[in-house]
Amino acid sequence: MTNATSPRPTLATFDPVGWHYTEQLSQRASEATGLTRDLLLAKLEKALSEMNARWDTKLDAKKLSGEPDASPEAALPSPLAQLLQEMTRATGEVQPIKPNAWRAESPRIQQFRKQLGQISVQKQVSQAMAQAPQNAGPINSHMLVLRSLGLMREASPDYLGRFMVYLDTLLCLDAPNASKPPTPKKRTATRSDP
Repeated sequence: MTNATSPRPTLATFDPVGWHYTEQLSQRASEATGLTRDLLLAKLEKALSEMNARWDTKLDAKKLSGEPDASPEAALPSPLAQLLQEMTRATGEVQPIKPNAWRAESPRIQQFRKQLGQISVQKQVSQAMAQAPQNAGPINSHMLVLRSLGLMREASPDYLGRFMVYLDTLLCLDAPNASKPPTPKKRTATRSDP
């Protein structure tokens, strides 16, 4: 049986995703027992043989094309590296990567943003509670939502903040549909017989 930790090291550069898959299978197989271990080892053997077959096919194609250095030790560029090379050739220059400005934010600004967000959420919930219907029954949907927001505010303010961001996003996405007038239903004409 092939050992997952000792195959040719160039397989990791040839197929990083497949290599990671075999490493994970190997780790799970070493932790499992019984029938589960046997099934995982069979999957591992199959994955390694498929990866080796793809590697050998790539080497054979390279030998047939007459390219130099067709040894298994020669690392093949990843598809992403090939794409980046083609894009560089197409544009002629590589643009420098600018660091993200939001990562350079000071911790105090981040803390201020967080506190401001919490205050905004508390304000929104308080406004919603103030607009509650006066004589609503115990299972009124509006009241149930307001009660759940109040309980969420007490139990987990951080979750409430995330939940409100989610609701705001849904409302923004629904805004174009809310501005459309409802489509009138077609009336069926009833004939009266003379």
